[in-house]
Amino acid sequence: MRAKPPAPEGTQLPSPTAVRGAMIGLFGLLAITIAWWALALWPVGGVPPAWLERARAVCFNTGPSGLPDASGWLLLVGQPIGMLAVLMVIAGDAVRAGLGRAFASPAGLLGIAGVVGVLLAGVVLAAVRVVGAPRDAEWLETASERVPASYPRLDRPLPKVMGLVDQHGQAFDWSRVAGRPALLTFGFGHCATVCPMTVMNARRVQDRFRAEGREMDLVVITLDPWRDTPARLPALARQFHLSGGVEGDEDRVESYLLSGAVESVNAALDALQVARERVADTGDIVHPALVYLLDATGTIIYAASAHADLIEELARRGAGPG
Repeated sequence: MRAKPPAPEGTQLPSPTAVRGAMIGLFGLLAITIAWWALALWPVGGVPPAWLERARAVCFNTGPSGLPDASGWLLLVGQPIGMLAVLMVIAGDAVRAGLGRAFASPAGLLGIAGVVGVLLAGVVLAAVRVVGAPRDAEWLETASERVPASYPRLDRPLPKVMGLVDQHGQAFDWSRVAGRPALLTFGFGHCATVCPMTVMNARRVQDRFRAEGREMDLVVITLDPWRDTPARLPALARQFHLSGGVEGDEDRVESYLLSGAVESVNAALDALQVARERVADTGDIVHPALVYLLDATGTIIYAASAHADLIEELARRGAGPG
């Protein structure tokens, strides 16, 4: 057996343990990259689950078609490169030594060929996904086909809500939205991801109906009455860009942001069956991206995730033809 050439004088070869750890890190990076790209691009038939839509919107700024925008693509490409650069800074010699050993053995070459094959397959699948994805406008046109006719109806009467006030300090009851369809959703001011997206998508549906000359109210109930007190509601309404919350827009109150005493708000949320949990250390609220759709009689007919096109399709089914 031929002896290995001696290492250059003054250099220290990485230990077997270091090489093994570096290779585990390299393969871990590969696995994370594959999972990262799958999270962004794996095709989902119909309307994506709420958790997946939230993750893609937050991480990659995806549109209705499910593809990232420019910043999302930069993140997809840049994050694995950045992680590899960090690994090379920390354990570059061990990585190079491990790859050298892999190239020098038949088993190592087979493993490298398998990895290259997986990467090439991933590139091909990603390209097919991008080429075959509908444009955002095309997705909107086919939303009715993507939401099954069997989507479950709730047909649940609205519970009594007492002790809540809107952003103008006026007491609220459901009679203020009677006679027309409405959207009911939930959020809180310190929420930086799910709540702004949910309220924004509900407003988007409201704006689409308004553009057609159709009335649709929007009601947002805070999940955090401890911090979103009635005194904070005007500022929070501006933060959520709700109509009636902007100076000069008070005469057109089509959106209601509600709060009240902690006991009153929690009683209303319990009656509406809104799952939530308050984190004691931060005060933040863990909750789903939930939108209820109400018909003109004040009945909760559907529950939806925060996907704007799902909300719109269900709202049109509930409201009937314009």
